[in-house]
Amino acid sequence: MPGHGCEKSGRKHTPITSKKQRGLFGAELRRRKAGKKRRMKGITTAELRSHLTESKGKKLPASAKYAKARKRKRK
Repeated sequence: MPGHGCEKSGRKHTPITSKKQRGLFGAELRRRKAGKKRRMKGITTAELRSHLTESKGKKLPASAKYAKARKRKRK
C-alpha cells in the first residue's frame, strides 16, 4: 500500500516490520497461489508480492514488539 510520495523518492515502503510479519505475508501469498480461502482480505496479491520483495533486504527483528523499541531509540 505505497503512499503517494514513495514512488517519487525511491524510498521503499512496506508495512512489514518483523520476521514474523514477513512469514504471515508469505503464508498468505502461498495460500492464494494454492487457491485456498484468503485471510487478509484488505490487500491484493500484487501488494503482497511487492511488500515481500521490499522487505527482503531489510534486517528485521524477530517480533514487532522489538521493532517499536528500535524506532523509539533512533529518535
